[in-house]
Amino acid sequence: MKKYLFYISIIFISCQDEITLDLPQAENKLVVEATIEQGFPPYVILTKNEGYFDPVDSETFNNLFVNNIESVEIWYNNDGVKVDSVILEQITLFDSLPPIYTDVNFLNNNVDFETGELTSPYNFSMPGRTYYLEIKWNNQIISAQTTIPIPTPLDCLWVEKNEAADKDFKYDIRAVYSDDGNIQNNILIRSKRIEHYERVSDHTDSLLCEIKNIPDGRLQLIDAGADVLINGQSFETYFPRPKESGFPSGAYNSTHVKDCNDSVVEFKNDVVLIKFCQIDEPSMKFWRGVVRQVGTNGNPFAEPMNLSSNINGGLGVFTGYGAVYYKVPIIENTTIFDTIRPKITDIF
Repeated sequence: MKKYLFYISIIFISCQDEITLDLPQAENKLVVEATIEQGFPPYVILTKNEGYFDPVDSETFNNLFVNNIESVEIWYNNDGVKVDSVILEQITLFDSLPPIYTDVNFLNNNVDFETGELTSPYNFSMPGRTYYLEIKWNNQIISAQTTIPIPTPLDCLWVEKNEAADKDFKYDIRAVYSDDGNIQNNILIRSKRIEHYERVSDHTDSLLCEIKNIPDGRLQLIDAGADVLINGQSFETYFPRPKESGFPSGAYNSTHVKDCNDSVVEFKNDVVLIKFCQIDEPSMKFWRGVVRQVGTNGNPFAEPMNLSSNINGGLGVFTGYGAVYYKVPIIENTTIFDTIRPKITDIF
């Protein structure tokens, strides 16, 4: 009997067909992350798309970025006539940065690189204007347009203890916003810790109790959406700390102490930069899609979606930001009413 079962199994195995999927090659497209906000030079980061099943290796990251751009131009019109324009060039000062195209001539002459402060106003980027982007690359013309909305400040922000946290030094940033019911407002919020203290040994093999400021890199997205549900209302909200991946749900650190090598070390409080923005509707649809995709956190049962784009001939987004900034030290009962002028390195 065992002999017959063996022969039958051989027959079934030999009848299995090898299936090969002949997937179409991904179309080579430019992926655009273009930004313009009032008072600062525009900047553009350009990458290429990759096929979903393309292999990922050590060269994948380097090959994503695009350096062979013919030209990048942004301009605005008045009654259909071009009034002013800037040609964006690639920053070559920092090798560690991805290729960033911006108004290099202005930066070279109007930025204090020690402080990151602008020494002259940048009047090209103004609220209420519509801007046009044109990129020439690989015998293609990629174009887009966006508007910088009028910025709207928050009523106030404050620091409040996170009662659900497992550590007593964890705090939230809360805020009140009064929405203008006469217009559609599309809101986007980003944040980053410009001061965040950690023990150096958490990142190395050192046994020393040295404490170091390790701030976040770029601004991280918290949320984006329209004012459909809160149109014309004043409401309270909060801004959770964005994580490296996944839905923003973290809290911030106040001053606290920890044991280290039979001693006690003190960690200073976080200092957080909040960027609160008005954006136009096409940009909002893109960033709202990003928020939703991040919220799935790799869930294989989540509904797949394509991000909405306002780029003609490419992928990505050209966003105009009507932005206000707040500097929030994580100290209990701190209340913030005033906006700040950020350093140019803090708008990214």
